[in-house]
Amino acid sequence: MSNPIIELKQKKRTFNSTWLKTYKGFEGYSEEEAENIIEQLQKLADIVCNHVQKIKK
Repeated sequence: MSNPIIELKQKKRTFNSTWLKTYKGFEGYSEEEAENIIEQLQKLADIVCNHVQKIKK
């Protein structure tokens, strides 16, 4: 079961290489490196959300 609040927040934000490069320490990353980091962060977020949802049940 998904959380509608989490899904709503995800739809309002765009996480891409341009977004990542706005943070200190990521400015010099190439597009490929930044996209790789974004993908890793998305996977981590999915794991955390799934874990939190299982605890609430």
